[in-house]
Amino acid sequence: MTTHPSLDAPPATAPALLAVRGLTCRFGDVVANDGVDFEVAAGEVHAVLGENGAGKSTLMKLIYGVYRPDAGEFHVNGVPTPLTSPAAARAAGIGMVFQDMRLVPAFTVAENIGLALPLRGPRFNRRRLSRDIAGAADRYGLPVHPDALVRHLSIGERQRVEILKVLMSGCRLLILDEPTSVLAPQEVDALFAAMRALRQAGLSLVIITHKLNEARAIADRVTVLRGGRVVLRNADPAGHTDAELVEAMVGRAVPPLARDRRTHEAAAPVVELSGVHVAGDRGHTALSGVDLTIRPGEVVGVAGVAGSGQRELCEVILGLRKTTEGTVRLAGRPVGRPRDAIAAGAVDIPEDPVTDAVVPGLTVLEHLALGDTPRRGLGIDWRAVAAGADKRDAATGLRMAARTRVLGELSGGNIQRVVLTRALGEPASVVVAAYPSRGLDIATTRRTQELLIEQRDAGAAVLVVSEDLDELLSISDRIAVLHDGHLAGVVRPAETDRYAIGQLMLGGVAA
Repeated sequence: MTTHPSLDAPPATAPALLAVRGLTCRFGDVVANDGVDFEVAAGEVHAVLGENGAGKSTLMKLIYGVYRPDAGEFHVNGVPTPLTSPAAARAAGIGMVFQDMRLVPAFTVAENIGLALPLRGPRFNRRRLSRDIAGAADRYGLPVHPDALVRHLSIGERQRVEILKVLMSGCRLLILDEPTSVLAPQEVDALFAAMRALRQAGLSLVIITHKLNEARAIADRVTVLRGGRVVLRNADPAGHTDAELVEAMVGRAVPPLARDRRTHEAAAPVVELSGVHVAGDRGHTALSGVDLTIRPGEVVGVAGVAGSGQRELCEVILGLRKTTEGTVRLAGRPVGRPRDAIAAGAVDIPEDPVTDAVVPGLTVLEHLALGDTPRRGLGIDWRAVAAGADKRDAATGLRMAARTRVLGELSGGNIQRVVLTRALGEPASVVVAAYPSRGLDIATTRRTQELLIEQRDAGAAVLVVSEDLDELLSISDRIAVLHDGHLAGVVRPAETDRYAIGQLMLGGVAA
């Protein structure tokens, strides 16, 4: 097995496949990358770790030519190489698979890959391209069918198409941006097996991630970014504990989540879904025959491959989407409109706070005044609103941005802090939290998880949707697994594991 040097090992004699020196990138007053040095050796997997906003994706987009640096230089095989555009990066043998996949759902696998390849001859030779795809799929361990329509593929299969598209363009260095965020554990294992096969074939790979277990499973070396700067470079992940890597990412130690498990069979449900069918935005059936209960003082997590009905489940509980069949009850009362959920004491953390929770032009304080607004005569009692904002900020400890800031002008993480403070700053009867830790740093994520458990301990019925199975396993009393709009199963964390949940997510039966 090939070994790779750590930060304090003697330098290799051959030049790095890619070397970045003194890379700086600014967006206005924000310094996204500050004098970054970064290297990738031939035939290695290199993990780039860091919080959201640490500069990981910016660094990779600079390498791929999406952005241009304000300072710094690139070397490919020891030769100075301007990477001024994605075309220039591809010509240098660099490819990137973005987190948001860029495929045409109505096209076949072959047609999507053909769009990315230089046209050979006056006509599109579908048969030859299909043979080439089948050969590459077999060679790299990325099984796909060239004639399959992309819209019929799973998320994991679509990702294979994206990787094949890049590899068949002549890539020698493959960058993967958070590639496991929407995959079931079995799909993660398949991806890592393919990555090992690519490494064995002599390719280099960079994986952007914030999951330490994945970095340990696949990476030869890791580099950690914090605040746009490199704080740990070319390190052997086996030479550092999780606590040390987290401290490098965050800048301080983050204590583990402390909690107890509970059973709630004796309590009457607060949330009751019975035979619920819901239509999606395009007329398809998004939820089909869902039966689910949540009792007071219970956290129910929701797992599923992206697009399995998670959004519709949250919306139907909150009265934002009507059922086509079945009933939804909160505290024994039917829910058909948002006002019914509000009357039952429900609060929510939306899946997309920027779209669903931000009113353009309003300040942080004005957003906190929405809903149950203190009145003074015919106007708003702004002194009471400000006092309530301070109380919620102190109760949550999430450190909102200044009350006078326009919310829509803040970063995604700061918007999420305001949404979380408004929802979790006071006790509620029902909490519906869709991806509550998305866009947050590790320390704020831990505090958010604690707040959800505090709501549970105060008697709330809590629903948490997350793409992070480790998060669901750590905070949930039960986990409901959705597959293609159906409730595939409900499991208890103490009696299951990630792979059993993954089996349900993919439509199988848990062992």
